[in-house]
Amino acid sequence: EIEESELVSLEEQGEVIEISENTNIVVEEEVVEEQVFQVVEQQPEFPGGMKALMKYLQENINYPRISRDNNSQGKAFIRFVVNSDGSIQGVEVLKSSGDIYLDKEAMRVVENMPKWAPGKQAGKPVRVFFTLPVTFRLQ
Repeated sequence: EIEESELVSLEEQGEVIEISENTNIVVEEEVVEEQVFQVVEQQPEFPGGMKALMKYLQENINYPRISRDNNSQGKAFIRFVVNSDGSIQGVEVLKSSGDIYLDKEAMRVVENMPKWAPGKQAGKPVRVFFTLPVTFRLQ
């Protein structure tokens, strides 16, 4: 709703608004989903860089018992959005490892990552797609 003091400033800008005593004006703002970029000037970054990301994955992935028992190995490509505040959302399997349990574990670890430094376009933080290959190898 627009207050009377705001109407005065609108009149000063040359806009004419006629209002009766009991009129409510509701200004609706269109909510536009923020664009998700594929390529940006500055890529998002895991806190501490790629080495820290690899360490995070090594320390947090729990090889699923059923996959271990079946000697299952593979690489899952996990895609997600790094939001302009660094949070992670929209985690999905872009290409399966061939083992649903490995895929689910890769998604779980990505969903629980700490906030990233967001990607930037024209110096401003933006939402960016990021694809992360997660390799599962038995030793």
